[in-house]
Amino acid sequence: MTATSLLRPIFSLALLAFAAATLFSAETPPPALSSANAVVPPEAPLKFGSVSIYSENDKYLAGTDQYYTNGFKLSALSAPLNNFTGAAVPAPVRWVATHLGALVPAGSDAKLGLSLGQNIYTPIGIHTPTPDPADRPYAAWLYVGAAFQSYDLSCCDDGGCGVLDTFEINLGVVGSAALGEQIQNGVHDLIGRPHALGWSHQIGNEPGLDLIYTRKWRYETAGATTGLGADFIPHAGVSLGNVFTYVDTGFEARAGWHLPADFGTYLIHPSGDSNSSRPGLSVFLFGAVDGRAVARDLTLDGNSFHGSARVPKKDFVADFQLGLGLGGKHWQFTYSQAVRTKEFNGQSKADNFGAITFTYYY
Repeated sequence: MTATSLLRPIFSLALLAFAAATLFSAETPPPALSSANAVVPPEAPLKFGSVSIYSENDKYLAGTDQYYTNGFKLSALSAPLNNFTGAAVPAPVRWVATHLGALVPAGSDAKLGLSLGQNIYTPIGIHTPTPDPADRPYAAWLYVGAAFQSYDLSCCDDGGCGVLDTFEINLGVVGSAALGEQIQNGVHDLIGRPHALGWSHQIGNEPGLDLIYTRKWRYETAGATTGLGADFIPHAGVSLGNVFTYVDTGFEARAGWHLPADFGTYLIHPSGDSNSSRPGLSVFLFGAVDGRAVARDLTLDGNSFHGSARVPKKDFVADFQLGLGLGGKHWQFTYSQAVRTKEFNGQSKADNFGAITFTYYY
């Protein structure tokens, strides 16, 4: 089975559910859960889901233009699929929601996600037509993703916790077809900056397919979603593919007023989305750490089947993130500053970039 034929049914089902659900809501809401154990609180469950925009750039506060220089992601995540099983929902959508929901055990919720994203990488010397072969190669990764999530609520009988399993498939391309040169130099034109001159030496075109699984746990203090409180969200996962192969683990900690009953705010990362209904005004600080043991990174290792620019990568990479979140009933905005440890031998310093996320809930 080819990568395209593997992905097509996932996208077809998810797109069908998403498109129709924007026009129709369920005839009856899902059963209410007590506030102590609800991932989606009973007072105002999401009718459809959420849409998120992620923007990461090393110009944000850091003011540089190197290494991981820009990331963009647009994603949509549904409400629990049992929202779409009522008689008022079109039969095809109801069939998809019912059959995919049946894949998770009793006491769990299922959700569907779709995403479109692009990452851009450059060396330090972007104004030199011939890049330093010992520096990071020019590369871009353009992809679409489809995700299936399972929320296990059974562990929450004693309150204050939850488990989220996410299975995701990302399909895309690295190389000139990923449009890194056009996006970077187009933005430079808008802000009056010189072009990056070495894109003719970028890593060559190669289709990419990654399969990702991540598990997250959430533990909260009493009343964290209704007043002042804190939560702790550890995670562990694996990615297998020709673009990124790694195992990772880490955690996020949040503290503030009316914490969202979700699974955190992450950098652009597979399986990073989660959502829940909103308690009203929320204000919180957060910090996160993610460490990855990296077996394959096409943007550093170069093309799989022919020669290209490449540098020897580091076997372990970590991200450290600190930020502030503000939210209302239907929206959330976060800003964070991130430091990524050196990714290849000879890298002069760690990456420093800012991350903006805006999410709309409905």
